[in-house]
Amino acid sequence: MKTVFLAVFVFLSIIQVKAQVLENLDPLVTDRPGQGTDAPGVLSPGRVQVELGFLYQDDPISNQQLILYPNTLVRVGLVERVEFRASADIFQGGIGEPTYLSPIILGTKIGLTENRGIIPQSALIVNVTMPKEEPLEVSNPIATPELRLLMNHGLSKSLSLTTNLGISWANDRGTFQYPNHSYAASLDIGINDFLAAFGEFYGFWSQLDHSHLFNLGGAVLLLPDLQLDVSGGVGLSVNAPDYFVSSGLSVRF
Repeated sequence: MKTVFLAVFVFLSIIQVKAQVLENLDPLVTDRPGQGTDAPGVLSPGRVQVELGFLYQDDPISNQQLILYPNTLVRVGLVERVEFRASADIFQGGIGEPTYLSPIILGTKIGLTENRGIIPQSALIVNVTMPKEEPLEVSNPIATPELRLLMNHGLSKSLSLTTNLGISWANDRGTFQYPNHSYAASLDIGINDFLAAFGEFYGFWSQLDHSHLFNLGGAVLLLPDLQLDVSGGVGLSVNAPDYFVSSGLSVRF
């Protein structure tokens, strides 16, 4: 019995020390694990953050699968309120199918406002999907721009609402076509200093198509600069995938 009490005492002491350490450090803010929502937080100058994820998506109705392993985002803090971003995916259209590397996306996140009263924390992401000619499955003939407005509304000490609005432009054989729109809303819950959960609605629409999805998951902070996450979601519209599951790791240097 004494051994059990000693183990519990040591465990609680470690938790208390870890909480005190975290209070003195910048919080680790990631764009994971939401699938449609990016956070408006911008990296401090000189910091580097790598966010890696795995995703399996299935749609039995259309007999389509998607496997990402990993989807990768690299973020670098440049100056105050400005970070550089680069991302790409390695993916398959199903188990046993060929593996492809998506076009590289380069961009920046610019901090706009801080959360004060009714004013939300906000930031703007400007992305450019770089040209890629081959293979045909992942070709992107010309550089394609994207804009996303990110906002976080603090509702209480442990509860916040993160929203995104985005627009990009489809292209066909090197000619810009109709715009693609996106939206996302995530209710984020801080359970304690180490655990967080979220529920997210998000979707995409254009003049040709639309899809809407719901995602639920959480994250655990193992170290001040190391986070693991897991999530899963379902499609809410005919053109959305039937379901997906995802997990990931984020590390800051």
